[in-house]
Amino acid sequence: MHGWLTEQVAEPPTCGHSGRAVGVIDGNRYCDNCWRNAPETRRQCVRCDVLDHLNRAALCKACRATDAIHNLFTGPVLTRRPELVPIRDHFLAADPKYLLQLIKAKNAWRVLTTVVGLPHSARHEDLDSLGTARAVSQVRSLLIELGVLPQRDEYLAQLEAWTAQAIACLPNRSDQLAIRQFTRWRQQHRRQRKPMAHTDAANDRRELRLVLSLIAALNHAGGTMDTARQQHLDSWAANAPADAFRVRHFLRWRAQSGKNTSLIPPAYQRAEFRIGGNVGSNEHALRQLTTNASPDPRLSLAVLLTVVYGIRVHRIAALRVENFTIRDGTAQVRLGSVALELPNVAAPWIEAIQQGVPLKRRFGGSSERSEWVFPGYRHGNHVLASSLAVQLRDAGVSPALAHQVSAAVIITQVPPAVVARILGIHLTTAAQWHQLAGSIPLHHQRPRDFP
Repeated sequence: MHGWLTEQVAEPPTCGHSGRAVGVIDGNRYCDNCWRNAPETRRQCVRCDVLDHLNRAALCKACRATDAIHNLFTGPVLTRRPELVPIRDHFLAADPKYLLQLIKAKNAWRVLTTVVGLPHSARHEDLDSLGTARAVSQVRSLLIELGVLPQRDEYLAQLEAWTAQAIACLPNRSDQLAIRQFTRWRQQHRRQRKPMAHTDAANDRRELRLVLSLIAALNHAGGTMDTARQQHLDSWAANAPADAFRVRHFLRWRAQSGKNTSLIPPAYQRAEFRIGGNVGSNEHALRQLTTNASPDPRLSLAVLLTVVYGIRVHRIAALRVENFTIRDGTAQVRLGSVALELPNVAAPWIEAIQQGVPLKRRFGGSSERSEWVFPGYRHGNHVLASSLAVQLRDAGVSPALAHQVSAAVIITQVPPAVVARILGIHLTTAAQWHQLAGSIPLHHQRPRDFP
């Protein structure tokens, strides 16, 4: 009796995977993954006759995505604002599956819908009012790449907005004027007249935070920058973070302007040098990339520069295509005034990057050419150093350990002046590290090749 009941209520066979069954065909149950990938789960679209997973209206993904695009970019909208035509064409050429996921996520599509519904041409101020810079970055980048919006230095715009809010919170007008003039001087005296990178913006913001912390301490003691004395600065520095020396640029600018000429900035804390270490898995990851055909020449190049040359991730992320050259079959990378010869295995990677490696971009489509070796999702900027570090760790490379071990090797092979440019450190620091290593540099040693 018990066996007969079990046979009668037994469920149909499964696809062999655990999880909830989302569909049954011919007595076979399918999990969500198998349902989306099995050919027998697809049906013919009533409009275009394509086999696909259909919605309740029996339409495929391409037809659903096309309907969503035409519902947003209607004829009257395009007549009133013809500059939106390239955006519509861009979405029509995009991957329908990706576009439907974008619509389902709602955030970016909501921002785009608001921009399309504006009675006038879109402006950066319109996007600024729709959410944070991160929330609207996809839409902004798309509009700029398609020529709907003019180029704008986004990191500089964010920094200026943050600085304006911070200045408004200062209680004394003299301190407000000092910060406002210093930030203006800082931007006017930048070495490169190029859009601000993420690293530059982060460094400037950290510097301003420390300056504001110093001013807050002075205000708490009943003074301002105009009345600051050395004992006030020393008292603040004693309780400030280890990078309190960053206020030196602000204090030197004040002294050059004829104010606070007697203040001595906090001492610069040089980085501690650790000799030795074992590269371990980093070496293994490098050999894996050099012995096997790498699907991503950018990642292979990043691993090489990190493990062999000890270049920090933020400097690798900021490299431009123009920094790399191939002459007589030899690949080179230029770091400032120093040109480094790379192993022969790097030449094919650099050639692929120079020719244009397809890179998937947000909001549909792909971009093959970029001025950056590691382009980011945001227009005109490279990938964030934190994102590149994650990719390196996924490949089995520890950026911090690789820099430590490679730096210890490099300082014994090249003069301190070259070490400073390769590792991105001060010349005095490089000389001290070289003295600690206690070995004669091998100036003419060529970089080893792999494998």
